[in-house]
Amino acid sequence: MKYIRFASIVALSTVILAGGTALVVADEVSEVTTDGEIQFTPSTGEDGDLEIIRPVDPDQGGPDVEIDPEVPGTTGPLSIMKAATMNFGSQVISNKDMTYNMVAEMQQLRGTEGDENKVPYVSFAQVHDLRGTNEGWDLKVSLSDFTSTTHNGVLTGAQITLLDPVIRYEGNNQSNAPEAHATGLTLLPNGAAQSVMTAIQNKGAGASSVVWGNQAELNEQFTNTEVETVENSAIKLFVPGATAKDATTYTSKLTWELTTTPGPDA
Repeated sequence: MKYIRFASIVALSTVILAGGTALVVADEVSEVTTDGEIQFTPSTGEDGDLEIIRPVDPDQGGPDVEIDPEVPGTTGPLSIMKAATMNFGSQVISNKDMTYNMVAEMQQLRGTEGDENKVPYVSFAQVHDLRGTNEGWDLKVSLSDFTSTTHNGVLTGAQITLLDPVIRYEGNNQSNAPEAHATGLTLLPNGAAQSVMTAIQNKGAGASSVVWGNQAELNEQFTNTEVETVENSAIKLFVPGATAKDATTYTSKLTWELTTTPGPDA
């Protein structure tokens, strides 16, 4: 069978009929091809607000929650959508070295209002890369001193440790996923910023999250009536026993920085 592409010249043959009439007959066309096309451009502030993609969906054992961006109205081609807030609860003053688990972050159940309808959820940081350039990026975090306005105003020697990170990449090609930090990453007050999630060149396009915590464990604690406070053991605060502590609240700042410069292995 003869196939003729649409882009080619159709061959004609002429047959002379009785009376001198010419009948032009085209070869049979059984296949044609046409073009389809779409062009993508980087996302801008005019393209609407971005939305957080939950790293643990209900079909993965997570609750059906609504999570607001860290900064409402976040737009743009490269953005930090979510970062972890770390609260280590109320603790008894001790002269021993102590390590405290983080109080689990709470998120609002979809379609509800009020704190009574909040449930524990894993902590995570999420980056959206909608540039379309595959240049790579690096998400870092740094920690300030834990301070108060009282006499012993600094928790000297306090430090935060991040354990067992998991990457959740929202893309069909998982080979494009970024890399998480090694388990046991320590954040020292006023120390250098530490990379928690890094996408080298040709990695990290779309939405990526680095997750701390086990959602199943949080769910189990939440349903246990004997557990007063749900804790996320993947984020810990160490405080030396020798550090003087006043009966007050000490606060610190975590600074999350997203740059287009990949890590040292790039």
